[in-house]
Amino acid sequence: MKKVSIDTWIQLLGMLSVVAGLVFVGLEMQQTQRIALANQQQARTELITDMMLVDMELVGDFGASGQIATDWESMNPQQKSLRETRQRYLWQVLENNFFQNEMGLLTPELWEQVERYNNARWSECHLRHTYNRAVRYAPFTEYLETLPDPCG
Repeated sequence: MKKVSIDTWIQLLGMLSVVAGLVFVGLEMQQTQRIALANQQQARTELITDMMLVDMELVGDFGASGQIATDWESMNPQQKSLRETRQRYLWQVLENNFFQNEMGLLTPELWEQVERYNNARWSECHLRHTYNRAVRYAPFTEYLETLPDPCG
């Protein structure tokens, strides 16, 4: 039987260390990329929702006029328009939350809360049309379409 020298063992240990280091660097790069993508999505969401907030401010103060509690049929056209803008705003935020969850950046508890909001928005049949104009991320659309559909 051939005896392996200590130099060979040291070289093998060194090569294994280099490979382990490269694997670690690769995992770190993957995590950094996921965080960068999530930050880009967050920035896009903030830009879109800021524009919607400006629209809502131009039309009027949503909360002060009691429109949140007002029944849809009782709203005037301006109130309906404002409520639709608010709904698109909420869809943008929920779409961003979905993306953040896909990136692994939400805790399971927070995702459960977001899912309740998703179901609540999806259940507002009279405002369902707003999601077509607000949601652009195909996986989120696919997710929404798996939710129970009280609209029919």
